[in-house]
Amino acid sequence: MNSILRYIRSKFTHEPEQHAIEQFAVFDEGNRGGFPCDIAAFDYYAGCVAIGTSSGNVTFYGYNGASWTTNVGSSSTERIKIEHIYLISTNFALVLCRGPVIIPLHMKDGAITPKDEFRFGENTKHKWNQSTHVQKLSEDAYALIFAINNTVYRIKSKTVKLEVLINNDDYEKWVPNDTELSSITTFPEKSNVIMLIFENGTVCVFNESQYVMQTTLKNFEDEAIQKLHWSSENKKNIAYGISCNNLYTKWEFTVGKDCHINGTEVNVFSQYHSGPYPCHQIKHFGVCSDVSKNKDNFLVYQGGKSSGKYDDRDLVTVVRGDAVEKFELSSEIVGIVAVDGSYEKNKKNGVILICTSCEIIGIDLDTESLSMMQPKYFLSINNSTPTTHAKSIEIEENVWNRLEAASKSYWEAHNMSTRKWPLYFQQKIVNEANHQRTAYRQVYLSGHSNGNICIWASGGVGMFLLLVIKTSLEFDGSPFNADPEGLRQKPAKRIGFYDPFDDDEEMCLTKVHFDPKSGFVIASNRGGFILMYELCDNARKLSNWEAIPISCNNSPPDSSKRRLLKARKSELEYKAGYQIRLKNDSALPLVFSMHSSHRVTDIAYLHKYHCLAVGSNFGVAMLDVNHGYIVYSNSFNEELQETSIVTQTQFQRFKSLKKSLRKTFRRKKKTPDTTLMSNSDEGTLRHHNQQITKVDDFDEEGYMERGIEVGEGLGTLTLDCYAENSKGTVSCIRTMRFPIVDDKNVDDIIAVGLQEGGVYFFAINEHDAGLRMTFKAEFVKKIGMAHKQPVINVDITNEEGYFSASTKIVIITEEQLRVYNCQPISKRESYKITALEGIKIKGGIVARILNKKNSNNFESFVVLVGNDGSLRIHSVQKTSLFETRKFIDPIDVIGLNSTCLSRDGDVAYLIKSSELQRTTVNLNFRGWSSAHKS
Repeated sequence: MNSILRYIRSKFTHEPEQHAIEQFAVFDEGNRGGFPCDIAAFDYYAGCVAIGTSSGNVTFYGYNGASWTTNVGSSSTERIKIEHIYLISTNFALVLCRGPVIIPLHMKDGAITPKDEFRFGENTKHKWNQSTHVQKLSEDAYALIFAINNTVYRIKSKTVKLEVLINNDDYEKWVPNDTELSSITTFPEKSNVIMLIFENGTVCVFNESQYVMQTTLKNFEDEAIQKLHWSSENKKNIAYGISCNNLYTKWEFTVGKDCHINGTEVNVFSQYHSGPYPCHQIKHFGVCSDVSKNKDNFLVYQGGKSSGKYDDRDLVTVVRGDAVEKFELSSEIVGIVAVDGSYEKNKKNGVILICTSCEIIGIDLDTESLSMMQPKYFLSINNSTPTTHAKSIEIEENVWNRLEAASKSYWEAHNMSTRKWPLYFQQKIVNEANHQRTAYRQVYLSGHSNGNICIWASGGVGMFLLLVIKTSLEFDGSPFNADPEGLRQKPAKRIGFYDPFDDDEEMCLTKVHFDPKSGFVIASNRGGFILMYELCDNARKLSNWEAIPISCNNSPPDSSKRRLLKARKSELEYKAGYQIRLKNDSALPLVFSMHSSHRVTDIAYLHKYHCLAVGSNFGVAMLDVNHGYIVYSNSFNEELQETSIVTQTQFQRFKSLKKSLRKTFRRKKKTPDTTLMSNSDEGTLRHHNQQITKVDDFDEEGYMERGIEVGEGLGTLTLDCYAENSKGTVSCIRTMRFPIVDDKNVDDIIAVGLQEGGVYFFAINEHDAGLRMTFKAEFVKKIGMAHKQPVINVDITNEEGYFSASTKIVIITEEQLRVYNCQPISKRESYKITALEGIKIKGGIVARILNKKNSNNFESFVVLVGNDGSLRIHSVQKTSLFETRKFIDPIDVIGLNSTCLSRDGDVAYLIKSSELQRTTVNLNFRGWSSAHKS
């Protein structure tokens, strides 16, 4: 009777068409999140941030963090090294590269178009010095003036053509021969007056191309002025002169009708600004106006007295009248820009943008303490080494609101400004996400080697950091507990998030998980601890904790000489936001500890029953997080031996073949030619091999190959401290709902995939009343895998809580894609990718893809990433039907190991561990519209 009902039901159930991939899938390269970690050039103009990297990429950041990227070296065979970038209008940027060469980039409506480049010889070792200047021609017209090979050139933003201002003959005629050119500047009042300033303080004044006069600028200590930075005071010709000895003084200039100039030193600034020896010339200097009554400008520059270091190159000093504030950074400074507060409607002081090699730091000048701004879009993901990551979509609306409130509380608790960043470039074409849509409510989690969990909002056009959970605070004696709140330190205040000293191996996170139903964040570290964090609206102080030990099997003793983590011994005060979860009806923190030789391979959480499933290389354990009990554990060792299809003889032959191949391609010592003995008998050959071993003193049995480093998570750290146990290693754990016991009731299922093949299904139900257990777990079904293929993922094609006769179970292994019917569980389709195409699967998931024309209609497809870097979409009904696109460079190991897929069709991967490339095959579901690409 049941079979008849299933047959009738299947006739009334919609089956997707086999050829429907092209009607649904839309490949879109999406946008980047995070920030590059190899910045070489930086500039800001009219709400646009432009950066250039050492790899030749140029990225423009605009409204709401939208970014557009191009590579200036993609069209040439030689490697382009960017040194400077200048925004000369809202549509044009000039990229100065070694060569020397200048590459103009035109940007309109999000499309970046390189123009004809300007080359000045073939000297690839030439470096651009500071002899460049952006000249203001009118309110909307600028030009770049620069000197090279004793010739001064200019490129205007209107024409983007190269013109010669001062030719070689005039340059050699009028300028001194015994000194080098230090800088170029123009008068704010008369931009046609050009000043060439040399290292000895000599200033040559030109009216465009006509020579006018020569003078000398020296400060009160008779030191040569080498640079002039103009102020924004009412008097237009006020400048700050930078000397060669790390000092600056205030100057007032007048200019006559004949373009003759006169400069007078009006104020001396020397008591604060002589740095410790050796002193470095002030490389970056900026002036920002003050809107308050005292009218003292904000002066910001690189340099000043550092905190007992040997130099001051990583220090930024902000001066306002007699007040001096110093900021210390942990990475190299690339550029400093002062932005006035006119970008906001309210009359406020401006902000300072400090660009380092891996982040942009904003300083809010409108706050009394000069607070650092929320990093938003300008923080690299590898601010400390990322070791694992995860993504969660369709977060519940109430959870998302609490998450946003926790983010605001986090930045306020750390005395950081939540002021809006000065970004309004391309505002007309950037369509921000609808915050009310489910597609906007998604997060990306990155776990780091210093124990930090960074939670990024990834549903908008620009990915930004919501908050950081520091798991290191839960342990005693951690070096990361020093100054946990970023407190002020004298004589300099540390700013920025970049951490170059994250070398505590026990703090390294191995897995992170976010539950969209409750907002719980679960993490495991290398020390074997599993921590669970929950959102709390109030601050509270919690006592010390004692970990609950869990294990799936009797593991071997830990032979490694590692420093094991110890729980904190004192109370810890938590701010409102994420706090360690407590045991039910108690004030004791809930922390689980696994044997340190066990490696946590996956984590899943079933919110309905408060069930936490933890997989390791010794099996799986299911924990009741309400009461802190182990409800079920299984090591899978005995069952695997009974159900294995491959015999020991086959495996021995396979191992012998591998050993033979390794010996063939191994670099050996010189031996006699054995090809002449091809017809010898076995005994003669064995005897000859023994002689070779003796003569060359080569012990074949004792030979040790170099161990292959096995990367975990993102492949950035080698985890060589864990005990080996291939038979019971869990490769993936997934939660799902479908009828498995009978077709009348839908069951809550936890599916466990193993490294050596096989998927185990466990039914989760309510436990008997009267026992302090929230659930019970029961093994109900197993699907065996031939050839012991590692299971990468187990997924289902239905919506959560919805089941139909067309629902399919999809099992993805390293070598093939398998599709099963649910009732009863029986194999329906398979596609052997490795056997047919020679590639292996790195990751896969079942994605719901909306129809191109009708967004109310969607179908389920399997999205795969191959080790050849391809992105594939397979039909569930007929797995041999698929479309593929080139996705990642196959030699990009970090990119392949860091692929992160979600059910909405988004595929993300890391670029140099610092940026997250967000790609989609489901354009209609995305929470924001993709801007035009170059």
